Amino acid sequence: MAKNLFQNLDLNLLHVFFILYRERNMRLTAGRLFVSQPAISKSLQKLRHHFGDELFVKIPSGLEPTPFAVNLFQSISPVYQDLELAVNSVNEFDPAALEDTFHIALSPFLLNSIGSKLFLNIMASAPKCNVQMYKWSTDSLSQIQQDRLHLGLTYQIPELPSEVSEKYISTERFKCYVRKNHPCKKTSISLSEAAQYDFAAIIAADWNYQQTIAQGIFAKNNLDYRVKFRSELPSTILDVISETDMIAPLSGFLDISHYPQLRAIKINVDEGVLDYKISTYFHYKNRQNPLTQWLNNLVLKTFEEQKQKQKSPLI
Repeated sequence: MAKNLFQNLDLNLLHVFFILYRERNMRLTAGRLFVSQPAISKSLQKLRHHFGDELFVKIPSGLEPTPFAVNLFQSISPVYQDLELAVNSVNEFDPAALEDTFHIALSPFLLNSIGSKLFLNIMASAPKCNVQMYKWSTDSLSQIQQDRLHLGLTYQIPELPSEVSEKYISTERFKCYVRKNHPCKKTSISLSEAAQYDFAAIIAADWNYQQTIAQGIFAKNNLDYRVKFRSELPSTILDVISETDMIAPLSGFLDISHYPQLRAIKINVDEGVLDYKISTYFHYKNRQNPLTQWLNNLVLKTFEEQKQKQKSPLI
């Protein structure tokens, strides 16, 4: 008869296994669980003895799971995640009682335009928490898969890993910005008129790293297009267009009242060409988690507040 591996299995050890599998690193696992590395090493030895398998082998970059460990993780992951969610949902969710540190990655466009407002909304409901916001990068999806990020906020990604869930938040309508004393005095110009000027553009991982928004639009209309400057930092783009005659396509959610030296200029293109969907991304296991739902609602609230502010006659 085959050995009953579930019998006498310590669920605390199983939790260590899941974190080790995601982190592939003893030190990071110890940090996640707030214990020492020797304690993690001791737990791994118990797991190896229980399952009769090495489970993880050392490699230069950390730990590599054995085929048995991969199969174990894939087989019990859905059940374990449902159990974790059920246990955590027993307590009534109260943001004011939270003392967590939230890790959120945002597209640089959105980090610049709504990042501070989202932080203030989080603090209003959960004043004991800390927030760390990162620029969305090429490994952000991997960070979500490994459950290292609470939330990602960026422009819609067409193909997602099975572990990542998506929630549509809003539709972005990009605008072009120039300095107040830009030689073009019009508030609306054609593509051919815009092509007379150099452009500054943001570099956004997983979205426009290879080609900017404007490049695709100008190429489709057989017009030359000059990208004079690109940066990952929106603040640098704003500084550059404040001192030059360049045009910069930036988020329509940008609070222009914070930049009195700039003004928006409309470039006449077909309806919807400059519209892009914005979504949040989070681990699939957290889709029903009250914390994730709360964060998603705060993101929605932040966008709605910004939309209302932009409609104000004072802006």
